[in-house]
Amino acid sequence: MKCCLYFLFALNTLAVFSQEPMQYWNKGEQYLNDQASLVINQAYKVLDAYSPTPAPTDERRLALFAIDALLHDTRFDGSQAFMDYISMAVNRIAVGLENKPTDDARIYRCYNHGFIVQTPTVTIAIDLIRGGSKDHPFMTDEQVQRLVKQCDILFVTHAHSDHADATVARMFCEQGKPVIVPENFWNDISQCVKVLRGSEMVMDKIALKGGAVNLTVSAFPGHQDEMLNNVYAITTPEGLTLMHTGDQSNSNDMRWVAEIHKQVKVDVLLAHCWWMPMKQVVDGIRPTLLITGHENEMEHTIDHREAYWLTFRRLSDVEVPYVVMAWGEHYELKKIK
Repeated sequence: MKCCLYFLFALNTLAVFSQEPMQYWNKGEQYLNDQASLVINQAYKVLDAYSPTPAPTDERRLALFAIDALLHDTRFDGSQAFMDYISMAVNRIAVGLENKPTDDARIYRCYNHGFIVQTPTVTIAIDLIRGGSKDHPFMTDEQVQRLVKQCDILFVTHAHSDHADATVARMFCEQGKPVIVPENFWNDISQCVKVLRGSEMVMDKIALKGGAVNLTVSAFPGHQDEMLNNVYAITTPEGLTLMHTGDQSNSNDMRWVAEIHKQVKVDVLLAHCWWMPMKQVVDGIRPTLLITGHENEMEHTIDHREAYWLTFRRLSDVEVPYVVMAWGEHYELKKIK
């Protein structure tokens, strides 16, 4: 009997291996594609074993650096391995959102500088996009719809396409969910698009779920160069305050950035990794926790696809705890009530 079992196991093992190439002569593109898939899958096994934390292990750093290496190799751009990677990351977020927390908050890292924050009462999307170009987005409409279905509101910091996606905004509007923007763009979409902007910080209460819950939102009048860029401070019904920076980058605004801590107590700062000097920014906002975004924006040239390893270098003198995440990962804030 044992001999039969060993024989069947051996046949099954051979069948599995027979489906995988043992050599790639004259198949360079397939070689690179298969290698990329193996690296991504192995990197996420390591990331799952060493979850996001303010004290990342060497193993976690190495996994992030391996992803950096792939995403800075233009041969990977648009490949099947890359599209599979995006699908995997979106699926991880969707599965998590569909299992809503009862006691904690979860902060999901989406593509580029997109985040979804889920608490027991609300689910907030910020700068959620499909990625890629208008004609060739990285995410399918079906994939994004799965995320939008779980969200209650969308915040958009500014009009650049790596932060603002009209297709995603329409999905929110079609479900009767508000979209908050800094200026009057997307007037053709729906009355659900609401402008929140002033010459100074403005505050509003936004009703969600038919008025069952409210968000308190402060919008600071930021800029990326000359483009209007809202820096949002969003307080959930549980009292958790998140701040998202968009692509804030204007030296004239640093005077009010330095005073933010006097106006709002920020629990979690979701900051673009290339905003420098980061220590000066963090000292002005004084969050309890910093989480970075905007690493590896694939529509940028490789010199501006900000790497995870470069984020760690830029944060070396930051004195508050910080977390660096890959797409599809999430960080849990325990017992926020």
